[in-house]
Amino acid sequence: MSSRLPNMNRKVVMANRPVGLPKLSDFAIVEAPIPEPKNGEMLVRAHYLSADPLQRYRMDAVSGYGKVLAEGDVLKGRLVGEVVQSRHPDYKVGDFVEGMLGWQEYAISDGSTKRAEYAPGIARVDPKIAPISTSLGILGFPGVTAYFALLEICKPKAGETVVISSAAGAVGSLAGQIAKIMGARVVGLTSTQDKLDWITGELGFDVGINYRTTPDLLAALKQAAPNKIDAHFDNVGGDISDTILQHMAWHSRIALVGNMSRSDKTDRPPRMEYQQYLMSSRVLMQGFIVYDYEDRADEARRAIAGWLREGKIKYRETVVDGFENAPAAFISVMTGGNIGKQLVRLVK
Repeated sequence: MSSRLPNMNRKVVMANRPVGLPKLSDFAIVEAPIPEPKNGEMLVRAHYLSADPLQRYRMDAVSGYGKVLAEGDVLKGRLVGEVVQSRHPDYKVGDFVEGMLGWQEYAISDGSTKRAEYAPGIARVDPKIAPISTSLGILGFPGVTAYFALLEICKPKAGETVVISSAAGAVGSLAGQIAKIMGARVVGLTSTQDKLDWITGELGFDVGINYRTTPDLLAALKQAAPNKIDAHFDNVGGDISDTILQHMAWHSRIALVGNMSRSDKTDRPPRMEYQQYLMSSRVLMQGFIVYDYEDRADEARRAIAGWLREGKIKYRETVVDGFENAPAAFISVMTGGNIGKQLVRLVK
């Protein structure tokens, strides 16, 4: 073990299986010796942890896909960090990598890019291209999600109207900007005035709706989209999605990307009977899992990086400092406390 490394590694583990919205008491921070890399392995020091709504699914007793956590397991989550020890022929000390290595300060990786459980392996990160934090956000799988769910399922055309829910998050904010690049008219739904100002000001969305302060969402959608909605990038599910579905245009498209409305619920209220709307408007509704596109991830990253260089898209990061604050940052994501990508910074 290098003399410059501490003796112990801190990890965030699931102390209790959450019921509804996770609480701080559902997490614990534990210590264990920093592992030594074996032949073909490397030790990665985390610089940033990624807080994502998808992590909540892993904490349930049963998940729609992927392995769930047992009590005491390290929280599933992506990180970007620096190789601090290497016995791997393709990686040297000082290289940066990103991957599903768990919420811990130090992690072992064998360098594999192959799928581990439900998520791809690690990827190299070049800090000369962009800040390494972007590998967890706009140039990471949130960016890949926005790119493919919008272009492969929503398929916006010039002049069409696209509605983005959770429009100020890491995924929704980028999806809306890509829709604008495609020539579409974009309506964003969000939850605070600060978020509304950001998406309609800096990001250029045509209309913003604060669903928490709007008494009649359907009426607001009809005003924002008088010719109905051609595509819906659905990050939330629930009542908001049911309302949007009532105003979809003929042959419109819906990408089912997330279900955040269920994250803090313990009951299962009946959903609207939506089949009549799908049939009468000939709506195409398709589920989306980003890892179906992992083999094409570089395609999305190249396009997004190009738009960044050209100034066509912008991004924000909500950064919390300190490993001990990781659970609170995750809870903040689940309650809409972030603008753009939520990160936990461990190394300044």
